[in-house]
Amino acid sequence: MELRGLADFILARYDENNKLVTDTIGGAVDGLFTVDLASSLGATQANITNLSITPEKVYGSNAVAEQTVGVIQPSVALAANDIPHLVYDTFVGLQADQTNGGMAAKSGATVTGGLIVHSQHRSGVDLYMAFPMGIFTPGEMNLQTNQQNPTIVHDALTFSVQARASDQLVYQKFYSDEENFDYEKMLAFIFEGYTPKA
Repeated sequence: MELRGLADFILARYDENNKLVTDTIGGAVDGLFTVDLASSLGATQANITNLSITPEKVYGSNAVAEQTVGVIQPSVALAANDIPHLVYDTFVGLQADQTNGGMAAKSGATVTGGLIVHSQHRSGVDLYMAFPMGIFTPGEMNLQTNQQNPTIVHDALTFSVQARASDQLVYQKFYSDEENFDYEKMLAFIFEGYTPKA
């Protein structure tokens, strides 16, 4: 399937029971924050790697006797032009310092959540690449001096995917041209605790 561009991606945070945190942080709706042109001046990257598994050959009697495969371990490098700082900091595990102000990074502090990446086929069919479980970590930040034009640093974060414990789901693709596709139903299936809108 030919895909053109990156329309947006949806970020979700989970509580200690792996249920959706349904707050409105930074303009989130029912706990879901959509990184798009309106919220973040546009999503710019969702580089999905490690979708494939390399078979490992098992030899016997001078021949390949069988092949085994390991665990799928996808990772998604995300980027956007201007995610609101409270949203970005919260999703990458920074914690509000109630005494001194600001957002504090502490070793071992991670945010578990889910992710849906949205692209489109040239015909207009939407593809939603959905990852129900993983952790968010911050990207690098390389600040440099302005010259004739400003040097701009955009937001980057990584989503490290893991299988959802309840059903071992690692990822699932949804297509808008499928007869039984329902956007709200998809959100409820991927983000446990989400209440679909009628």
